[in-house]
Amino acid sequence: MDKNKMKKILFINFITMATFNMAHPVTPSLINALSMPTYMFGVLYSTMSIAHFVMSPIWGSMSDQKGRKRFLVIGVIGYGISQLGFGFIESTPLILLFRITGGAMSVSFITTCIAYVSDISSKEERTKYMSYHTATTSIASSAGALIGGFCGGYGYKFAFLTQFILCLIVAGIIYFIVDETIDKKQGKIKIYTKHLKKGNNNTRLTPILSTMMIVMTLVTIATTSYNSTINYYLESVLNMPTMVNGIVMAIAGFIALIMNLWINPYLSKKFNEKYTLVAACIISGISMVVASLFNNIILSFMFIMIFVGSSALVIPIQQSIVSKLAKDNYGEIMGIQGSYKAIGMIIGSLASGFIFDIGNKLPFILSGICCLIVCILMFRVSFTEKTEKITT
Repeated sequence: MDKNKMKKILFINFITMATFNMAHPVTPSLINALSMPTYMFGVLYSTMSIAHFVMSPIWGSMSDQKGRKRFLVIGVIGYGISQLGFGFIESTPLILLFRITGGAMSVSFITTCIAYVSDISSKEERTKYMSYHTATTSIASSAGALIGGFCGGYGYKFAFLTQFILCLIVAGIIYFIVDETIDKKQGKIKIYTKHLKKGNNNTRLTPILSTMMIVMTLVTIATTSYNSTINYYLESVLNMPTMVNGIVMAIAGFIALIMNLWINPYLSKKFNEKYTLVAACIISGISMVVASLFNNIILSFMFIMIFVGSSALVIPIQQSIVSKLAKDNYGEIMGIQGSYKAIGMIIGSLASGFIFDIGNKLPFILSGICCLIVCILMFRVSFTEKTEKITT
């Protein structure tokens, strides 16, 4: 494994995800300033997620053929332009259009970056480096939230403008320091579109791999339901200022960093990763349901942070399991996984947006239930593996 390449891509992931996450603390301000209805925080999130679903396998398959680097750059520049439109346009249809474009562009970077980490890491160390990737994403999200929250003090449009400028700078850094990992194939690009065809059965996905994709969807529903609600809850229900949004996201990111930088690599050496995933989901599910039962802000916050810490373990473990089940088409498989993740983002954001009006804690309960369902599916995975070993 080339450690120099790994350091570079983790650094790139950090500065990119910090930039990508700047707008989250100020989005509630945009919604309130434009007098949008409450459910729009879910709609805005879901439109971006729909684009993730459509484009993730397409970007992944294209990067398998034409190299990773160009799609990292395309994603960052495209997202920056989309966010500029999102922050400055006041027409709701155009805002939704820019959200779709932003989702399509951002997932180019996200999918390709994960595939890049898979390219340069061995199977034995993949869980560790997927954890490092998730850790950099977590702490970058915190840094981005803090910067965005601070910029939001000067108005939400200032935050979006700053984000656009930083995207251009990051794209330049990627272009000059990232090394290619894929030998570019000659001829026309074959674009993966099977996920868009009705009734299509993807023969590449084994029963275990298919179940792990569903796990990704459920985990994403859980995290999205929390992430898309917490900012709006803090500002509109608890009447907290934008800067508090940034601080809460920063604390959550710091906890996730600790879990993925130290705890997850340690657990991967000591325990079977599937057992670790189940334990993390049980803790995540119970803690989030319990958090929703308290009216005391401090107690609720404590259990929410337990959810943040335990759920942070889940994604890198799930990605590691999937990458080990893949063969040589990491980009395509990670792209397919990205689509399943996008489905979770769509369901999680829309569901949380609409049930928020029924009860402002229902999105958090939804998060907990989804985590507990994952545990059941993981038992199915273990049973399937044992059955396959007996038959072979």
